[in-house]
Amino acid sequence: LVLVLPPRQREEARALLAKACMAVAPGGIVISSVSNDEGAKSREADLKQLAGTVTTLSKHHCRVSWTRPDASFDAATLAQWAKADVPRKVISPNVPGGSFMSRPGVFAWDRVDAASAMLAAALPDDLHGRVADFGAGWGYLSMQVLARCPNVASLDLYEADARALPLAEQNLAAAPGSERDVPVNCHWHDVARGVVERFDAIVCNPPFHALGRGDRPDIGRAFIAAAAGALKPGGRMWLVANRHLPYEHALGEGFAQVRTLAQDGGFKIVEG
Repeated sequence: LVLVLPPRQREEARALLAKACMAVAPGGIVISSVSNDEGAKSREADLKQLAGTVTTLSKHHCRVSWTRPDASFDAATLAQWAKADVPRKVISPNVPGGSFMSRPGVFAWDRVDAASAMLAAALPDDLHGRVADFGAGWGYLSMQVLARCPNVASLDLYEADARALPLAEQNLAAAPGSERDVPVNCHWHDVARGVVERFDAIVCNPPFHALGRGDRPDIGRAFIAAAAGALKPGGRMWLVANRHLPYEHALGEGFAQVRTLAQDGGFKIVEG
């Protein structure tokens, strides 16, 4: 039995379904479960394309599909889809160096997120000492820090998605500023659980939702609390967030001084 909970992103979902079908033993079954508002019908169609006939149960706004024990899998489609989410170079004039490594399923995998770009433009060039990027993704904000802030002594990236970290390492190794040999440390870690290290500055674009589409301001509040606890005395945090998210109380609890640096396009930049 192989259970798959496919994500919304199509290439990543197809790769996971293909790998599940390749991993199942003869006579076994593959089960896929997806909520309706996360693309359940599309994932059912994908599994059917791989395995032929599938059985489906729809209940509680979800759709569960499973293969037959005697399923005959499409070998050509399996081989093609298993590679659908492999890392690749993305050409973009909006990153230092003009390109970055990414893969489907990583946050904003094929573009520079507008909120992160806004935060990068607002960062001062006098950042110095130990700097951390909370929720670093494939490394865009860290690339900007490395390229624009010559007095940074070290850079630590924290990211809960393990698939993003090797991409961030590659992107930082090739980014302008990497010739200064600034120590870069990547941590597979959920920032919401707290951070034991201490830093002079922290940049972050916290996730504002989890698997579903609904807002999860509790995640951003946990990032803010973690940043407040991880800063040295006199340290500073720069955060970008959707303007409507209620972070004011968490900011007031964690920081002695809070000011909004910019508001544009539905986002706000906050310094604490």
